[in-house]
Amino acid sequence: MEDLQPGILEIIRSRGIGDGALEEFLSPRPRLAYDPFLLANMREGVDLLLRAVDEGKRIVIYGDYDVDGITSTALLMKVIGYLTDNVTYYIPSRLDEGYGLHRESIDRIIEDGGEFILTVDCGSSSKEETAYARSRGVETLVTDHHNMSGDRAEGTVINPRLPEDGYPFKGLAGVGVAYKLALAVAKERSIPGPLMAEVLEFVTIGTVADIMPMLDENRTIVKCGLRSIHLGCRNKGLRELIDRSALDYRTLKSGDISFGIAPKINASGRLGDASLGVRLLLSDDEKEIAECCDSLIEANKERRRLQDEAYERGTEMLDDELEKGDFIIVEINDSHEGVLGIVAGKLREKVNRPVVVISGNGDSYKGTGRSIESVDLFAMLDKYRDRFRSFGGHSAACGFTIDAGNMQQLRDDLNRDLKEACERDPDILEEKYKSDAAIEPGEIDLQFAEALELIEPCGKDNEVPVFALRNVRAENWRFLKDDHRMAKFALRDENGGKIDAVMFRNAAEAYIITEKGAADMLCNIEINTWRDERKAQVIVRKVLPAGTL
Repeated sequence: MEDLQPGILEIIRSRGIGDGALEEFLSPRPRLAYDPFLLANMREGVDLLLRAVDEGKRIVIYGDYDVDGITSTALLMKVIGYLTDNVTYYIPSRLDEGYGLHRESIDRIIEDGGEFILTVDCGSSSKEETAYARSRGVETLVTDHHNMSGDRAEGTVINPRLPEDGYPFKGLAGVGVAYKLALAVAKERSIPGPLMAEVLEFVTIGTVADIMPMLDENRTIVKCGLRSIHLGCRNKGLRELIDRSALDYRTLKSGDISFGIAPKINASGRLGDASLGVRLLLSDDEKEIAECCDSLIEANKERRRLQDEAYERGTEMLDDELEKGDFIIVEINDSHEGVLGIVAGKLREKVNRPVVVISGNGDSYKGTGRSIESVDLFAMLDKYRDRFRSFGGHSAACGFTIDAGNMQQLRDDLNRDLKEACERDPDILEEKYKSDAAIEPGEIDLQFAEALELIEPCGKDNEVPVFALRNVRAENWRFLKDDHRMAKFALRDENGGKIDAVMFRNAAEAYIITEKGAADMLCNIEINTWRDERKAQVIVRKVLPAGTL
């Protein structure tokens, strides 16, 4: 730590890491972890689960269709599957069933012989559904990590966000809670160490993909899981997907998971069959693994095509919507429901306004929204909760179903409310350009880039450091694809310092600004490895007229 560059240390301390926690934060082998039995109801849950195992009950792991739910399901299939062959899983369809427990799904499970339902990444508020399962003679054990509001599931619930829970860290992903259950089971029954090391890789993928805080115990989990992957990756399916994603398992970082691995696993749940991801992680058969990878990669390509198509349609409506007010609601019908949340996020980035994308379905609309940091989307819509057929979310994102007859009034009310908020705070919709530090191209070298890697793994609450480059000129501009989204170029400062740069989004717009002369830029710094040669480069995130930053 004595050799830590002052600039790097300043960035770490700005994230709330004091001297007492610094050694643990920087350690390649962190030890911060908590006893799983500190989670409320864990003892009761383990006893309930092991009794079901011993009695030979048909155990069904009920997961969610996102990466967190898929990795949670695969993890407990591996661990419980070591204790009994009488275990299977069920993941509801995003399109036909939606999130969480459903009576119809419970009926299907019972028809298939299910006798014990173990939920992962869902179920905390499913009071009616768990009561229904019990009335049908099926016990339930809920593991989840979502905020609790209103009703609570019957039976045993393990969730660090329970009001009575005293677990020291509330930021576990759903797969983190499932892993804690597995660790607790391993204290009662003999589970092989290599198996527990393998499923730690699943916890790493799910925690990063679900954008959980990359601090405290999550940092320990992800660091240890990444180390397992770097040493060879125990799980064959995950190793193959990493290879097929043009990534190197030996140097895999949290950002590679976010942008290279998670979207492919997520695509199966977005467009159809989320069980593809579970099958990939559970299989030892090379042919099946290859087929699963093929399907996931193709599903992701189709997801991107549908997403781009819907985004273009949404972009065409923005000007008209902005004339109505600053709360943007665009109607995109006949597009795949699974991509509309991503589209809402991209439109939000374009206009720096809260955006809701709605899709008509007969006498109702489904909506999914994304907001900016200064506007609490959940609070805005929760004010009109009684108008929705269903509604949920948090400050940055929401989802709802509403009767078609209520939609126009909701639009008017939200625009009025946001206008009043802007009158109280005129800067609420001003885009804020944040950076960790200012730097010049000549100051960026391999040594500095290597020192920055001490901050990894990065994620929520420990973001990849952002640097401000002021008054720099772009040279040797080269677009990488016909659509001009990506480009390579060099950046030079007033003192002659120079650094290679790459841009993966909005390069055409950036080029127009740089052609006018010097510009300000926001960027990340990384190490580019090519044929065993390592050098620093910057990833440009935003290009602005000189003098903006």
